[in-house]
Amino acid sequence: VVFMGSSRSVTPPWGGDFRLGDRVLKWVESTLQSRKEKLGDEIITHDFSVVDPKDVFAEGGALAEISRGDLTVPTFFLKELPPKAQALKDLIDAADCYVVVSPEYNHTVPPALASLMGHFGGSNFSAKPSGIVTYSPGPWGGMRAAMTICNMCHELGCLPVSKLCGLPTVAS
Repeated sequence: VVFMGSSRSVTPPWGGDFRLGDRVLKWVESTLQSRKEKLGDEIITHDFSVVDPKDVFAEGGALAEISRGDLTVPTFFLKELPPKAQALKDLIDAADCYVVVSPEYNHTVPPALASLMGHFGGSNFSAKPSGIVTYSPGPWGGMRAAMTICNMCHELGCLPVSKLCGLPTVAS
């Protein structure tokens, strides 16, 4: 599962892309799709789904029936989930690993990402590796957010790999 961290969908006052993170997400998707490794006689490829808070919390989205993104009702508080929320929970639970693609908002994890991942209990993420790709229009590539995301992944039970990918000046 690839988690998109940004729910912003507005062109900044200085111009540029409508959603800067889409540029990074396309690069991550392309990289994952192009990777093939051989293990014995088997060719290993990456099958993945993108989970985007912009879609998940929107009208008709997987968590729209139980939350607007403010984490008032985590899924693990409910005995039964709406079908779309259950499908998302099952997708997260069945994943072998996670990649978090995120901007840096005020030097930390974006609220939409924290809410999206926080809606699901740690048992869904338990002991699965996670990679972190951050970006920013500035020179540090979102590394301050990466440190916070790393801690959040640890608390959810993920095992963040020590190598981080930070993409600076991504608007260029």
